[in-house]
Formats: sequence, structure tokens, C-alpha cells
Amino acid sequence: MIELTSLARPYAKAIFSAALEANEVDSVASELSLLGAAIQTEQIEKIIENPELSKKETASKLINIFDSELTALAKRLIDVLAENGRLNLLQAISEIYQQLLQEHKDQSSIEVVVVSNPSDESKNIIIKKLQDLHGASANINFKEDATIMGGMFLKVGDETLDLSIKGRVKKLVNQLNF
Repeated sequence: MIELTSLARPYAKAIFSAALEANEVDSVASELSLLGAAIQTEQIEKIIENPELSKKETASKLINIFDSELTALAKRLIDVLAENGRLNLLQAISEIYQQLLQEHKDQSSIEVVVVSNPSDESKNIIIKKLQDLHGASANINFKEDATIMGGMFLKVGDETLDLSIKGRVKKLVNQLNF
């Protein structure tokens, strides 16, 4: 399962990100659970492993079987997985997605580092965008740090996004020293 997990993680993160943007995280979670369980059945396994079917035909058959239960995101995921010969990853993708969803719902702290405190209007825009991405319950804290020279630095859990001038200069210096 370890090798499947490493292969499935990028797909799970991509579908989770798309579901967040579309405000469909819970519906996609239930769809992935359904698909993950379904691929373990003999009938679905036969469809996936049928050498006479093209990748497109396999995806089409699966989508037709589950058509009424799937959103456009789940259908697109099936297309992409079939295209890449990775339909066997659906169970692992479902498990990773469930972990991402659980982490997302428990997510409580986002740190926004800026050079100087932004105006109330700018602050509200930043808060709204972050809450759209990480949930309305996210605790967003602003911190001032003049050393970043401009832009901002975001820390969400153990992930960071450096949009600061200092970070860009550092990246440019690293590229020039390559």
C-alpha cells in the first residue's frame, strides 16, 4: 500500500484542492468512498482490467455506472486516472482525501506575515480568501516582520508559501548561483 499511497497522493491533493474551490469537499468525499469501495468488487475489477477496452471506454463505462452519484469533479478524476492507467489508485486516493478533509476541518491556525499591518479593507480581503480556502473556522493571525521587505509570507500548519520580496530575491540569487 505504501507505493500506492505515494502514487495516489498527488491525485488526492489535486481533487481536494478542486473540491475546495468548488465548495464540494463533502460530496466529493462520499463519491470517492463509493468509488474506492466499488473498485474492489469483482464486476468493476473486470471492467478496469478488460484488455479489450480502451482507456477512454473504461472511463466511460465507470462514469455510466455511477453517473447519477458523481459530480463533474469525480467524473474528471475517473477520466484522468483512466488516461494514466491509474484506476487502481481509487481506494488509496479516497483514503488520502479523507485524511486531507479531516486535517482541513481541524485546521485552526494560519499565520500571515507582512511588513506592516495592512488596512482593514486589505485585511478583510486576505481573511476572506484564506477562509474560502481553509474553512470559515480558520484562526488567522497577522504578524509584522520588516525583514521580508514587502509582499507576504503564509504559514498554514506545516506548509509555507513565501510571497515576500525577500523570498523572491533569495530564490533569484539561488538560481544565479546554480
